[in-house]
Amino acid sequence: MVLQVLVSACLVVVVFRHLDFGQVKNLAYHPQRAPLLVAAFVAFNLSKIVSALRLSIYQRHAGVHLGERENLRLYYAGMFLNLFLPGGIGGDAYKILVLHRSHALPLRALIATTLADRVSGILVLLAILCLLTPLLALPWKTPAVIASSLASLAAVIAVFVGGHRWLVKLDRRGLAAVFGLGIGVQCLQLTCMGMLLAYLGAPGAHYLAYGFLFLVSSIAAVLPLSVGGLGIREASFLFGVGLFHLEPTYGVMASSGFFLITALSSLIGSLFLGHFSLRSPAC
Repeated sequence: MVLQVLVSACLVVVVFRHLDFGQVKNLAYHPQRAPLLVAAFVAFNLSKIVSALRLSIYQRHAGVHLGERENLRLYYAGMFLNLFLPGGIGGDAYKILVLHRSHALPLRALIATTLADRVSGILVLLAILCLLTPLLALPWKTPAVIASSLASLAAVIAVFVGGHRWLVKLDRRGLAAVFGLGIGVQCLQLTCMGMLLAYLGAPGAHYLAYGFLFLVSSIAAVLPLSVGGLGIREASFLFGVGLFHLEPTYGVMASSGFFLITALSSLIGSLFLGHFSLRSPAC
């Protein structure tokens, strides 16, 4: 936990030393655009609801029969622990233990279910990145970019389908459901980022590039090196905007806004921690 806090603090200091604080102050205060922040908050939480629905498909496949409301409560409780106790129990470990004690299922099966959900989300994210790459104003030749993007997309889809059919043993219906819900999660999170960029007044022509960098930063934020991805996302934007010749302040501030929305939404999970018990029914 201490190491992750230090990493986040160091990265935030490094990133914001490269920004103009006068510009930061001007961009941050737009009370007339407050509805955009509300829309960003709603879009983010909708993405978490969709993500919980995707996880429930894996759980049912593993033998966990949990109502959607109960599953959503447990998902938010895990969000809270993932953000505020990254070096302790951890949200994923908490959910696994709760389900292990309440459903008497093997830990190995529940861990595999959680990993499958995480990996499928990353694979869908990579697929979207492959689709977006040819649309970007990159310095390389377009035919080569298109060819490599299509080849990468085919490889990602092959891994996704193969892994779910042969390792997870999902049928076609379940496979289509988790893939579709995964796309829904990323689209809603991109909508959240778009609302934040609109609040800051970022040029509309640059949304695609900022969205691309946001997805890249989402992959980097998966690494358990910081608190909720704080600092890693901002650093990804700071060093990635040079490729597209963009103003870094919009991306960094939108990324910080995304973290604040994540933290605020995760606080909801604290309301549900007492709802679940880590004791087995026999206790």
